[in-house]
Amino acid sequence: MSNLNIFKSRRERLMKALGNGVAILKGAPEQIRTNDTEYPYRQDSDFFYLTGYAEPGAACIIDPNNKELPFTLFVLPRDPKKEVWTGWRLSFEETREQFEADQVLDIAEYETMIQNAMKSASKLYTNLNHEKDHQYKMLDQLRQIRSQVQRNGGGPAGLESIGSIVHGMRQIKDESELRAMQKAADISADAHKLAMQACKPEMYEYQLQAILESHFVHEGGSGPAYTSIVGAGDNATVLHYVKNRDKINDGDLILIDAAAEYEMYAADITRTFPANGKFSDTQRALYTVVLNAQKAVIEAARPGVSFQSLHDLDLRMLVDGMIDIGLLDGSAEELIENESYQAYFMHKTGHWLGLDVHDMGKYMVDGKSIFLEPGMVFTVEPGIYVNSRSEAPEKYRGMGIRIEDNILITKDGNKVLTHAVPKEIDDIELLMANH
Repeated sequence: MSNLNIFKSRRERLMKALGNGVAILKGAPEQIRTNDTEYPYRQDSDFFYLTGYAEPGAACIIDPNNKELPFTLFVLPRDPKKEVWTGWRLSFEETREQFEADQVLDIAEYETMIQNAMKSASKLYTNLNHEKDHQYKMLDQLRQIRSQVQRNGGGPAGLESIGSIVHGMRQIKDESELRAMQKAADISADAHKLAMQACKPEMYEYQLQAILESHFVHEGGSGPAYTSIVGAGDNATVLHYVKNRDKINDGDLILIDAAAEYEMYAADITRTFPANGKFSDTQRALYTVVLNAQKAVIEAARPGVSFQSLHDLDLRMLVDGMIDIGLLDGSAEELIENESYQAYFMHKTGHWLGLDVHDMGKYMVDGKSIFLEPGMVFTVEPGIYVNSRSEAPEKYRGMGIRIEDNILITKDGNKVLTHAVPKEIDDIELLMANH
């Protein structure tokens, strides 16, 4: 199936789910970086998932009630003077052909057109995860339509997030998505190996960040899928440390959480390794606890297993391991019940992965964990974080360890998309020795 057919198929699935409703979506706005410069543009994930359109200034109506023109795409018109600065735009006809829209109109016509679409719809669906102005306009349009049709009983009964339909669709990846995700994983894996091989004491964290991110772009990625984390020593105990400005010292463990985005899809990899290329006995003991937990969770991940059970397994493995090495004291049951383990492990075992690095999709339904299905992709990322101010045995202080891989559920079990990055202690030391 071609890419265009994939987007059309998604819209057809959406229209079946809409019934007599209508989906009115706005593309992501451009974001100002400073004064008159913008951040690199990145389209709203739900909008891209349904249209394939990645340029700014767009909107669309997906309307199963409009039998002749169910998919209308609104875009910026041609403007040769502006295009000298920002690049050439497709004409309306070229856009219609390239994106298989039933009609393409000037974005200036968008607000007028949505009124007509809403009049015959039973419910209005829109994207609510960005641009509050769009949300307020949708509510105002809904109010106007409701007042106009109050006596004849037509018009939408209410407004709902498009995510209530689309996020469930996004949770199961198709072949084109998996190809992009594997490519993102491969690029990211190579970047991690380059960073390990280049690392040595007296470097700075930002120098490793530069190696990673330059490789992302060099290999065709759009850049980092999220803000890169390169934390040495005590910085590795800060879960979202992103300053990346400190010197790397001999004896530090380095935690790198960084990955590429490729064709809008994210990878998400974390590795922890010694700055000097050799794990000390203490580092080895703490690292092994995390590694054993991660491998056990990956082994358990398969269709029919509940997502929550993976976290429960991870937590028990980490707590048992921390007791064994003297980081925690007491019984595992008591430590889990009173949550004292959270001094060293304070996050979940993983999250969905896809168009967003923390991808959309439910983890629980009616208070119960969802069960894994083929096509789901998620991370497995246990960790232990012992900051320098903790009351832990002194030998463990100032060490943060996390190991993260990307897992695809298959019909027979799972596939580790990020298997190319070493995580066994001997493999890491061998790679670093051969820089």
